[in-house]
Amino acid sequence: MFKDDECLIKLTLKGLIGPMTVKGVKYPGQVPMTPFEHSLKDDEIAAVLTFARNSFGNKAPPIAPEQVAKVRALVKNKRELYTVKDLLKEDPLGK
Repeated sequence: MFKDDECLIKLTLKGLIGPMTVKGVKYPGQVPMTPFEHSLKDDEIAAVLTFARNSFGNKAPPIAPEQVAKVRALVKNKRELYTVKDLLKEDPLGK
C-alpha cells in the first residue's frame, strides 16, 4: 500500500492525471485533478484532508500542517501532475 498520508498530500499538492483502476473500475483520467500547492496553505490542506479522511464513513487520523510542509518540500521541484505510474515508482505497493 501507499504511505497513505504522503500519497494523499502529494496528490493534493501536485494534482493527478491519467488512467487508473480503482476497486476494479477503470477510469480514463482525461480530466486532471487540480493541484492546490499554490492555492492553499499547509494548514488549509491539512484541514481539508483531515475532513475528507473522516467523512463518507471513513475514519483516519488527522493530517498535521507539519506533514504537509514536509511533503511540500519533498516535491517542490516536481513540475508536472502525478500519474499512478509516478506514484508507484516513488512508493511501490507493499513497500
